[in-house]
Amino acid sequence: MLSNVLRTRVEELAAKVKGEIAECLDVLELTVNCSEAIVTLSGAKNFADVPCDFLHDLCGMDLEDYFEVVYQLSSLRGSQRLRIIAKVERDNPVIDSVTSLWKGADFLEREAFDMFGIQFRGHPNLKRIYMWDDYIGYPLRKDFVIESQEQRATMRVRKEGE
Repeated sequence: MLSNVLRTRVEELAAKVKGEIAECLDVLELTVNCSEAIVTLSGAKNFADVPCDFLHDLCGMDLEDYFEVVYQLSSLRGSQRLRIIAKVERDNPVIDSVTSLWKGADFLEREAFDMFGIQFRGHPNLKRIYMWDDYIGYPLRKDFVIESQEQRATMRVRKEGE
C-alpha cells in the first residue's frame, strides 16, 4: 500500500525535475534525465514526513539506445520505498556520483562503471572492481562481443604431456 504523503511528495518532485512517475509492484518509480539525478535523489532523501534516506542498491542497465542508473531507496523511519531511474546517454555515459549523499554508493558506482562503462563524475576512487585494470570493454553492455564457442573450445584444449 503506497502512502498518499509519499505519492504527493514524489509528484511535487517530478514536477520540479520534469520526471515521469510510474508504479511497479507497489513501488513508485520516478524517471529523470541524468542531469537531474542529484537534485532528485537529494530531494527524495529529504522529503518532509516520508524521507527516502536509505540507498539499498544502485545498478546500471543497458537498454541499447541509452543506459539507466537505477537507485533503490527506502526509509530508516518508515515503510516507504522509491525507485529513481536516471537515463544516461549511450554516447557519453556520464552522471554525477551520489557518494556525497550516501558513502555506501562507492562500490555500487564502481560496479556500474566496471560492467557498463558509466562514468560517475565526482566519485572519489572510480576504478574497476571486478575486472583487471587493463581489461578492454564492459561485459554487461549488450554490444559487448565475446568469443565464439569454437574459439573457446580451441583455446582450452590441452596438449598431451601438459
